[in-house]
Amino acid sequence: MNKGHRTDFKKGDEVSYAMPAGVLYGTVNRVLGTGETAAVEIEFEDGRKEIKKVKDRALSLLRRASGASEEEERHADRDPLRDMEIQRIFRSEQRKH
Repeated sequence: MNKGHRTDFKKGDEVSYAMPAGVLYGTVNRVLGTGETAAVEIEFEDGRKEIKKVKDRALSLLRRASGASEEEERHADRDPLRDMEIQRIFRSEQRKH
């Protein structure tokens, strides 16, 4: 069975919480517990605070407190792609100026 990707939330992370009426945005204030039973206290934009389980699929990480998105964090260990033709043209344009 494919369980998928589980996110470890940290204090200060920006998150979204999907509801039938729309999406709420907020910041993680506290992380309660560890592993599958962990929960996070979220302060939403309207000032309301709620505790949500980390395994709740409606909860999504938008941006780490450090500023990195979840996708950037997932690919941090990869080398950036390089196109040799683009680099060659860029260097030739720099020489012209």
